[in-house]
Amino acid sequence: MNKPNILFIIIDSLRQDKCLGANKKSLTPNLDSLIKNGVFFRQAISPSPITIPSLSSIFTGLYPYESTNLDNDIFTLKNNIPTFIETFEKSGYSTHAVIPEALNYTNIPEKFSNVEFFNSFATLYDGIGEKIVTKLNEFSNEKPWLLYIHLEDLHGHALFHLSSDVNKIDEYVGKNQYEKMLSAIDPWIGKILNVVDEDNTIIIFTSDHGSTVADFTNEMSEFSLKNNKLKEADDTPVFKMSHKIITSLPKSFSPLRKKIADTYIDNKKKRIQNKLESELPHIEELNLTKYQKRLLKKSVVYPPSCHDENFRPALIFSGFGIMKNKIIDTQVSTIDIFPTLIDIIKINFTEKIRGTSFLQLFEEKFSKEKPVMIDSAPDSTHSKYSNAIGIRTSKYKYFRDRNNPNHDVYLYNLVNDPYELDNIYEEHPEIMTNFENELKQIDPTLNFTFKNTDKLTKDDTEKAKDILRELGYMK
Repeated sequence: MNKPNILFIIIDSLRQDKCLGANKKSLTPNLDSLIKNGVFFRQAISPSPITIPSLSSIFTGLYPYESTNLDNDIFTLKNNIPTFIETFEKSGYSTHAVIPEALNYTNIPEKFSNVEFFNSFATLYDGIGEKIVTKLNEFSNEKPWLLYIHLEDLHGHALFHLSSDVNKIDEYVGKNQYEKMLSAIDPWIGKILNVVDEDNTIIIFTSDHGSTVADFTNEMSEFSLKNNKLKEADDTPVFKMSHKIITSLPKSFSPLRKKIADTYIDNKKKRIQNKLESELPHIEELNLTKYQKRLLKKSVVYPPSCHDENFRPALIFSGFGIMKNKIIDTQVSTIDIFPTLIDIIKINFTEKIRGTSFLQLFEEKFSKEKPVMIDSAPDSTHSKYSNAIGIRTSKYKYFRDRNNPNHDVYLYNLVNDPYELDNIYEEHPEIMTNFENELKQIDPTLNFTFKNTDKLTKDDTEKAKDILRELGYMK
C-alpha cells in the first residue's frame, strides 16, 4: 500500500465548541464541509493550555512534564527524546513545517527536514495562505510528505493583524472578534484544501489548546485590552540611561551587569503584577456571570489554570481511509493523534509513550474511555496563580497544586456543571482518592516538575521573550 500524505494544521486557540454546536456563531462553509467529510471529536482534550508543552506532548506522545524543559523561563521541547516526526522520516516521509517565528527557540523546528518561518503576528491574509498553497502545489508524488502548519490568526485577542483586508473584520459573521476572525479564516481553509488530494492525504485539523477570549463580550474585550497596556514595559528615562552605561562596561563586569539586570527585571515584574492585581476588584463590579468573571480575570493576571475553556481544542480527521460525517463523543487526548496516524498507516513503532491509538473509535468498536492528565504548565512567571496538575474524565475533573495535594483542590461534575462553577471536592473525598491513584499510576513519586535548563543564550532568550510577551504567551 502506498503511504498517504499527512497535512497537519494547527490553528492556535481554536476551540471545539466554536466549530460545531450551539455555541458556533461564525460562518464557516469550508470548515463545515471538512467536518462533514470526516470525523469530528466533541471531547478532544489538550494536555496543557500553553502552546509549547501541548505541542511537545503531541509530537512525543508523552505528558508535558516528560516532554518539555524550562529554558530560562521559556518552554522548549526536550531534545533527548524521540518524536513522531523522526518516526515518519525513518518511514520514508519528507517532513516540512510552516510555522511562526515564535517557535524558533523551542527545539521544534529542528525536528523537520524543511522549515519556513513567518512573522508571528501575520495572518493567512498576509501571504501565509499563498505560501501554503504554493508549497502544497510543489510537492512531488514520488515521496509521501508530512506538512505541519501552525497558524496564529485566532491567538490572543485576534487583533495583531498586518493585513488591511482582515482589518475589515466587522464584515465577517460572529458575535465577537474571535468568532469574526474564524469566519475570516474559513475562505483560506477552502483554498488550502482545494489543492490537496484528499483521496491520498490524511488531514488533521486541530489546535494546541482552547481559548479564554472565545466567549468574550465586547465589554469584556474592551476591559481586557485596556488592561493589556499595563503589561507593557514601563522603563523610565533614568533606567534607560543606566542600562546604556551598564551594558557598555567591560566583560570583566559581567557578573555585576547580570545581577543589576536580574534585579531590575524582578522589580519590573512586581510593579506590573501589582498594577494588574489592582484591577481584579473592578471585575467584580461588572454585570457579568460567574463564568465570565473567571474568563476576564484570566485575561488580566493570566493564570492558565485547568478549566475547560483552555483545554477543549478542535479535532478533525479527514481524507484517506477516514470515514465521513461521524461525530465521536468519547473523550480522547491530542497526544493520541500521532499514535492513531501510525496505526492507520501501519508504521512500525516501539517507543514507550502515554498516547494510544483511537482508531477503533473510527471503526465503531467499543473503547473504554481513558482518563487524561491535564497540566497548567506554569513557568516561574505564572506559578503564583496556577501551578496545577489533574485528571479529567468525561464526567469529572480533578486538579490541585502540583506540589501539594491538599492545596488549591478542585473537583467538578462536568455533566451537571459544564462551566465548572461549583467546586465539590469536600463532598466527594472518595472521587479525589481515585484520581490521586490515577496520578500515582502515571508517576508513583508524584514528581511532575519540569527540568530547568540554561542552554539558550541571553540574546536568544530576550528575543524569544520579546516575541512571546507581544503574543501574550508570557508577561
